[in-house]
Amino acid sequence: MSRYNRNGLPWASGLGKNIEGVKTSREAMEEAGLNFIVKKCELVAKMPFTINGNNSLNEEDGDFAYKGHIYRDLPNTYATYRTDMNVPLGLVKQKYEVVQNMDAFTFFDDAIGENKAIWTRAGYFGLGHKIFLTAKLPIETTVNGDKIDNYLVFSNSHDGTSSVDILFSPIRVICINILNSAFDSSSSHIRLKHTKNVNERIQEGSRILRIACEHAKTAEQLYQSLTTIKMNDDAVMQYIAKLVLTDTEQNTLFELAGRQTDELDKIYRRLFAVDFLTMERAKISTRKANQLKQIFEYYLDGIGQQNITGTAWGAYNAITGFYSNVANLEGEKRMDSLLYGSANRNMNRALVLTNEFAEAV
Repeated sequence: MSRYNRNGLPWASGLGKNIEGVKTSREAMEEAGLNFIVKKCELVAKMPFTINGNNSLNEEDGDFAYKGHIYRDLPNTYATYRTDMNVPLGLVKQKYEVVQNMDAFTFFDDAIGENKAIWTRAGYFGLGHKIFLTAKLPIETTVNGDKIDNYLVFSNSHDGTSSVDILFSPIRVICINILNSAFDSSSSHIRLKHTKNVNERIQEGSRILRIACEHAKTAEQLYQSLTTIKMNDDAVMQYIAKLVLTDTEQNTLFELAGRQTDELDKIYRRLFAVDFLTMERAKISTRKANQLKQIFEYYLDGIGQQNITGTAWGAYNAITGFYSNVANLEGEKRMDSLLYGSANRNMNRALVLTNEFAEAV
């Protein structure tokens, strides 16, 4: 039995609300408290009264004074706010178009129903600057009997930091590892910017569902191919090192090994054992050396790793397992990192790198 814990689905670890019983996006919004209205407003600048400064007020231009400060209109600058609370959500540009939560994902309603996708969870962060919904697809895939659940993750932001997003997200069930589904991450991610035509660009849900299910089958074939690529421990260490270390650090290790592959393998083994002399000679930080060690230990003893070590599938899941179950992230930061941020980019790099090992076999 592995000594590691499953940290759970990125969107279910204390986030949001279970909405599996709802049938429409409107019901999902109401059930999860996402049925609020967002509007855009102009901003004013707050400045202190100053000696010898321009403290005059032009009320026709909207100037006013309050508690020792002058407030003046700030041209072409806007914020978004929740109308039910009158609280600001974010700073946005003039061309930014608000997409109401109640309107954002109605296109998917015709894909919800018996023997189709089902809404699973929904919620919001902070005061509502970002919301999310998830739907489980009506297709389960397997890799040598290893079950993969497939989800669509929908999100909408009101603070100007992201688009309306629709993301295909496979999850390896045994370990709750979030997976990348293609070498090119953009193929599984639809982004709709908050611009004038955003609502016109949203298409019907049945088409999205069909594309996602086809993508799930393609991803299954990709994962299956990784199980046929054999990798010994030295190759796995090299694979992990390429992901964690910079090109300069890798070149330094190669030079220390006299450009000899066998010697490089020995140096990697010492580095993964956090040998301080090797770290000092290669100018590699303790943090990075510990990360190398942690990922390799997860490769050997992580959740669901027992039957897949010795393969590229096992090496790749060491990376996804590390970020899903070991990395110290929680809440919104964890979800954003795993789905859209640095963890997702690193996991995608890990998937792309498996292709190099396939070519080398």
